[in-house]
Amino acid sequence: MYYHFRNIKLNQSIYTMFLMMISIECYSQDSIYQYKALRFKSELGFEKPYRILETTFKSIKGFQTYYPGTKITLETILRYHLYTEIKIDQKENRLISMDQTEFKLNNIISEQDLTNRTVDLIGDMFFGANEVRGIPRLN
Repeated sequence: MYYHFRNIKLNQSIYTMFLMMISIECYSQDSIYQYKALRFKSELGFEKPYRILETTFKSIKGFQTYYPGTKITLETILRYHLYTEIKIDQKENRLISMDQTEFKLNNIISEQDLTNRTVDLIGDMFFGANEVRGIPRLN
């Protein structure tokens, strides 16, 4: 009887730990295809206080190289400095601005190319120009 009771308590503890691990994992990302913006620009009053970059690339790994002239990864430039969520493994490459305007990004050959074109687009936007100027550059 004592042995059976101990097994039940052990099983409950394992089950509880398993549920906690799953809830922590689910909190970190919405899905394996979505990497949320690390900052939001709520003061502008848009429905979504961030941009969305949809890409056909299958992995976030290609965004781990440094943005030219910085020691900052492409992913960090987009997600932190430019308030942009990244969605991988999508049907097409496109940027959706905070006001929901869509910009198709055709003929993309690499994650670097996609990031450069995205930074250029955001830099041409009224609110985005200051964000792009604010990216810390190496001397």
